[in-house]
Amino acid sequence: MEKPRYKNWMPLWLVATVLAGALALLLIARLLVEKSAIAGMALMLLSFAALFFGLYLLRVRTALDFAGGGVQGKALDALARQLTKAGWDGHGRVLDIGCGSGALAVKLAKAHPHALVTGVDLWEKRWGYSQRLCEDNARLEGVAARVGFRRGDAARLPFTDGAFDAAVSNFVFHEVRAQPDKRTLILEALRTLRPGGAFAFQDTFFDRRVYGDMQALMAALRPHVRELHFTDVRKPDYAPPYLNTRMALGNMGLLWGRK
Repeated sequence: MEKPRYKNWMPLWLVATVLAGALALLLIARLLVEKSAIAGMALMLLSFAALFFGLYLLRVRTALDFAGGGVQGKALDALARQLTKAGWDGHGRVLDIGCGSGALAVKLAKAHPHALVTGVDLWEKRWGYSQRLCEDNARLEGVAARVGFRRGDAARLPFTDGAFDAAVSNFVFHEVRAQPDKRTLILEALRTLRPGGAFAFQDTFFDRRVYGDMQALMAALRPHVRELHFTDVRKPDYAPPYLNTRMALGNMGLLWGRK
């Protein structure tokens, strides 16, 4: 029996690249040590560090996987609950920005039988996502009649103002290179919401290199919304402690409220 296929946030190509690089460094170090013991040992230590990092990424991937530790699914469940807390009653149209392989869009449709869900994504090849994959997953989960997917850039969403009753996004905004100004990016997401519409955006909000000062960001957003909250969701109770790093959930925060 065919099953839905939800991709891992930690791509296999990244894990494989780091591990392959570590092994390559180790081989070079063994050759180099005969000519220069110091240089060879230094390179060998570097290879061990890379190998340790690659094994850590593999462990993260296993923990996140829907068929493994299931942390991805639990993070999406928490985000969906936050949207309800923000005031969405489960009716009307909801937008999933950066839907990936469709996991969050499908979850929302299954939990709210009166909702119409739209997922939008660029589906870049490096992540292994595709519109077809999303549509197949929705069909296999029995919600294809209420879930649709459309190609689009989060920096310029292909929807009219106020088209949706609710909006969500999970670990997407920091990846949007077309709009480095994240305040503008979030305002673009809010543009698609009707007045009073609920939103819940989960991302690496504690990464100051991406978002700068969070208080300043919220101050800039407040004039555009009716209600705005920020929740620190690092170290969630559903995830093991070793995921609380920059490579996993260590910068995770939740911006939510009503327009």
